[in-house]
Amino acid sequence: MCIEMQKNSHFVKNIALEFTRTVHLVLHAARSCCLVTCLMFVLYSLGVAALAGATVEEDIARYRQGWNPLTAGPQLVSSADVMPPGQFFLRLYSYNEIGYGQFGNTWSGASRSLPRSLAATNPQLELSYGITNSFEFELYVTELAFWASGNNQPAQSSYGLGDTTMFVKYRTLIQQPDSWQPTLTPTFYVTLPTSDWAGTPKIPGGFAPLGRLPATHSGTPEFTQALLLRKNLRPFRLSGGVFYSYGPPSTSNGTTQYFPDIFQYRLALEHILDDRSGFGYALEFLGLHGVPWRLDGHQINATPKTFGLLGVQPTVQYNLTERLVAAFGVLFTVAGQNDIAAIYPNFSLYYYFPTDTRVIPR
Repeated sequence: MCIEMQKNSHFVKNIALEFTRTVHLVLHAARSCCLVTCLMFVLYSLGVAALAGATVEEDIARYRQGWNPLTAGPQLVSSADVMPPGQFFLRLYSYNEIGYGQFGNTWSGASRSLPRSLAATNPQLELSYGITNSFEFELYVTELAFWASGNNQPAQSSYGLGDTTMFVKYRTLIQQPDSWQPTLTPTFYVTLPTSDWAGTPKIPGGFAPLGRLPATHSGTPEFTQALLLRKNLRPFRLSGGVFYSYGPPSTSNGTTQYFPDIFQYRLALEHILDDRSGFGYALEFLGLHGVPWRLDGHQINATPKTFGLLGVQPTVQYNLTERLVAAFGVLFTVAGQNDIAAIYPNFSLYYYFPTDTRVIPR
């Protein structure tokens, strides 16, 4: 009986070891694939740009004839369609966090209570400018504040400059109203660690980055490659994107830090109830994963080495005027690993320029 149990035990251990080796091989292959994918995005964009030529104007004309009301949604994923040349908007976006729990080392929907109460806000001003019918430039300038108290410790609070993100979109495929063809837009983000440069203290326990776009490590430089998707299907609008973020080595108190890369995905479904006022609602789904590798091959020395969050947000949107549009939503974490469980109330106001012409929806 004992001999038989030992044999079974050895068999189970061997299976576990083989499974572990297989997982490591898969992760190594995935890391290589991520690098290849980023390069393919760039080559794909250049190739389409060379071949598109005059068809862009024809596709744009057909797209403009289709159903496409102006709205303020979705909140948590950028539009794959771009602004027409010369049109731009300023967006005031307040993204807030109320932390109530901490997810453990394994994926779960349950969390334990935080030892201290934590609240944070991350307001930002966004500029989006249409360069051509295919190119768009965007810039996020942010502030960061937090408040922490409890656990028989002195209360903490801080306010200062947040990180700055700039990015460019190149729309390679334009959705058409008479087919299922969606818009596809490769997008490249650069996040500058301006919070670190300004000496803004980091939030205790870390600011859960679930709704930030892109979700990156606070106070560190990051490069993010994304592919965005959008399709109008009256009275619905589908938007989404996949993102991969790599952070070059950064320093903290003289120590070089190697953070894990981040993979994330977002999907939003809008239901527009009134075309003229832009009134409607949306359901937005988000996920992010701190993967256990880096594209440069360096070993991760920051903690946690892996983390993740899943969330869902209901959003309400309404056009206050022909140029001023607004949206409000609350993002809820539904599961996570090594990160903060929280709710995230957020709202945004867009104002479109120039003021002497009619606003053309993206």
